[in-house]
Amino acid sequence: MSMPFSMASLALSMSLADAVSSLQSSTAFVTSFARPSPASSQTEDIVRCFAGGTTWNSQKVPLAALRSTEYALSEVVTISGEVQAPSLASSKNSLPPTSEIAGVIFDMDGTLTDHCIDFADMRRRIYAIADEDLGPGNYDAGCVLALADRLSPDGRAQASDIFKEIEEKASRDMTFNDGVADLCYYIDSIDLKRAVLTRNVETSVDVMHDKLLQREGVSTFFPAIARDSTFTCNKTGRERPILAKPAPDAILHICSVWNCQPHEVIMVGDSAADDIVAASRAGCGGKVLLAEGGNIRDTDSGGGGPVDDLEVIEREPTVTVSSLMELLEMLRENM
Repeated sequence: MSMPFSMASLALSMSLADAVSSLQSSTAFVTSFARPSPASSQTEDIVRCFAGGTTWNSQKVPLAALRSTEYALSEVVTISGEVQAPSLASSKNSLPPTSEIAGVIFDMDGTLTDHCIDFADMRRRIYAIADEDLGPGNYDAGCVLALADRLSPDGRAQASDIFKEIEEKASRDMTFNDGVADLCYYIDSIDLKRAVLTRNVETSVDVMHDKLLQREGVSTFFPAIARDSTFTCNKTGRERPILAKPAPDAILHICSVWNCQPHEVIMVGDSAADDIVAASRAGCGGKVLLAEGGNIRDTDSGGGGPVDDLEVIEREPTVTVSSLMELLEMLRENM
């Protein structure tokens, strides 16, 4: 498809990801998607994401989000707008004032809880199955969750057993990082929302909620999105999976539940490749990388570095903190 960006009509069968990729710009931002409003002659700015069936007016959407997300159209629309260099929504070394924030989204493993998963061992075991199942060198040694989906039924079953074993051990050994309770109490006290977003499974989130309530008296995070979480598609009424980080779908879904914009949200996590990239692609107002004790730990489910120059930018946090208590002090200072 080759046509000017200012007026590119898309048919129902074409996804936004396919349409935008035709613009041949890996660093552009699409500033608006427009369709004629049936109620008037004016143009209504609209972008609709299947992750929540949500509409954001005048929302800036990173092209990377369109490339990685199941954005699609429920009708014929017209794309209009302008292309600009990526700003990735927030300024370096600063967070938005809490008065401009609707809520905070937390990663679970290594952020709310202490590190209990040996990612290097997990990669080694899954790659060994892939070597036997697909043949050495016949696959991209990327995200082990995505790789497991490409295996044969027997290979998927073996990978599933490994994930289950690792996650059950992590649940048994689960302890919380210093400052979790104080940070949650403070967020609740200033009427901000808090959610959890993890590549773990829902049963592990349930264990975390139970232990956090029993040990610290902290109420549940809402919503709590895991890799096996689903949502009801507004268009079809069917249950659909929510794509895992680093796709921005889950963050956008949380925004739809909270009825807020992504720039009103802070994402906190210990993985630049998953948490910070997802926040960048969603357009979060703040991206906080937790380096507990000043150390960047191995939290990579794929074992690889940034795939291109854009992802190098996407992995840049707004701020890096050495503890949750440091984040708490930053939020207090931003009142």
